[in-house]
Amino acid sequence: MVVLAPLVLSCSSDDDGDEGNGSQTLELVGTWVLVQMNVSAAVDANFDGTTSSNLLDEADCLEDTIVLASTFEWTSTEAFPNSISPITGDLYNIPCLPTQNRDGDWGVTDNNLFLIGVVNRTFLISGNQIIETIGQDLPGISTLVYEKQQ
Repeated sequence: MVVLAPLVLSCSSDDDGDEGNGSQTLELVGTWVLVQMNVSAAVDANFDGTTSSNLLDEADCLEDTIVLASTFEWTSTEAFPNSISPITGDLYNIPCLPTQNRDGDWGVTDNNLFLIGVVNRTFLISGNQIIETIGQDLPGISTLVYEKQQ
């Protein structure tokens, strides 16, 4: 990622080469809210008798909001579990953690959004969604899906 950072950050709105990329960049500016935190198999972490593969259905305290500024800076406010612990009988504990603020720079190439900061993240751009594939099996997160707020 360190090698990619200069390449990603070198893309700016004053580039004359790719009008499509500039348009895509403008469409990304704004607030993105986490709508899915998917795991590889449905779980019942809130013990209500209903399972879901979207942890947002199972724990009210999970959240993330990413703000992409036109200055190619980003900020986020997130409350993510640092671990998902198996209990027994296919039940899992998802700890609620305090909210953390993060920030850094962002860039876009093709259909990928890059967040550069303390933690580097890569998202696939798909319409009004950005999707981060983490790819862990339980107990871990498979994908994070964000939708742009109007």
